Amino acid sequence: MVQPEQMSLTAHQHIQKYLETSPNPVISKEELNAILRLSQHLRVFGLLSAAAYVNQTNAQGGIVRSRILPVWKSLLGQLINSETPPSEEELREIIVQMAKEEPAKYMATWRKSMILSNHWNFWARAYSA
Repeated sequence: MVQPEQMSLTAHQHIQKYLETSPNPVISKEELNAILRLSQHLRVFGLLSAAAYVNQTNAQGGIVRSRILPVWKSLLGQLINSETPPSEEELREIIVQMAKEEPAKYMATWRKSMILSNHWNFWARAYSA
């Protein structure tokens, strides 16, 4: 269930938890760009696509991917389970299974991610250098 009044606080917690694992004490420009890209990706391609991107192991490496991956993995993982975020592979499997077997839950989770992404953007800017 999406609770709009709780989204900003939840997003703040997600950004704080990401910062705990980040080597930087504040959100860097590259991390901020990664968060903004996640927001765009969720709107254009969806939650399933974002989870698949995190799990890709093919030749899609590179500097851009290495900057995006830690941020996306953290935020999407916390979307699924804020206490113990799943690994990249588990994240993809959970979302694929949800899309196949519980489409209503998938759509609600996608909607929640799109609402959260606006708040992730806000809090990332608030904690950026």
